Amino acid sequence: MGFIFKKIAIIGTHDNPAVAETVEYLAHTLIEHSARIYLEAETAESLDHRFGEGYDLKAIAKHCDVAVVVGGDGNFLNAARSLSLLSSIPIVGINRGKLGFLTDINPDELSTRLFDVLEGNYQQEQRFMLQASIKSDICPPEKTVALNDIVIAAGQHSRLFQMHVHIDGRYAFDQRADGMIVATPTGSTAHALSAGGPIMHPGLDAIVMVPMFSHSLNSRPIVLNANCDIQITIGEYNNPEPSLSFDGHMKLQLTPGDTIKLSRCPKSVTILHPLDYDYFHSLRSKLHWGKMLFP
Repeated sequence: MGFIFKKIAIIGTHDNPAVAETVEYLAHTLIEHSARIYLEAETAESLDHRFGEGYDLKAIAKHCDVAVVVGGDGNFLNAARSLSLLSSIPIVGINRGKLGFLTDINPDELSTRLFDVLEGNYQQEQRFMLQASIKSDICPPEKTVALNDIVIAAGQHSRLFQMHVHIDGRYAFDQRADGMIVATPTGSTAHALSAGGPIMHPGLDAIVMVPMFSHSLNSRPIVLNANCDIQITIGEYNNPEPSLSFDGHMKLQLTPGDTIKLSRCPKSVTILHPLDYDYFHSLRSKLHWGKMLFP
């Protein structure tokens, strides 16, 4: 059986020799199987253009049937977020990072599990994203998205600061903390988990708000419907200079009075997994979830 995806994009981390090795092997193998490959521009440059000139993400989203991302979860997040805003192209992850929650195929499984996916034997999953808009007298209006999380965190002085939270237009609570993480189910096993948030199954239509080192023992994470509109206003307490980040990148400086509006992004990410993919196996193997300390 041949590949049902004929035009295949390859996106790799640009400064990792192990990734370059996997990308080169994958490119050779796909060409041998009569696939047309489109290497992302910086990926092609890292291979000295041995497979031709590279393509930007707009061209990949327009012309390709599927994108294969080689690297870690961070590389997958960046590619998925950018491509999903341009088209509904599905994405497959090859793990060359440390954890590999999103990149669930190992490099030695290219001719088995990856080829099965490319031949049409896969599970398809939709992951929604969050978007934020920022309005203040200082910051111009901005709009950005995140697949994992949107985080408001204390600035360089690491001071507690005040946040006023409204949900669906109604006052919910004030929070005095080092910050706030607003995460999707995809991001619930990332920064939010380390801050004490719950693990949420990726099939849930929900988001979680996790306070960071709150000044109150009564402060707890709260899980909300994914269609809720959240508004967080930075208070005056401690004259804060927190930052706003999206999947750990694109930090924006905030000041007292700034209001961040968060909501579900209308675009989503399409991920293709092998047929034997098991989310709970990922939890057990990646996080040692449920493992007994003293068997």
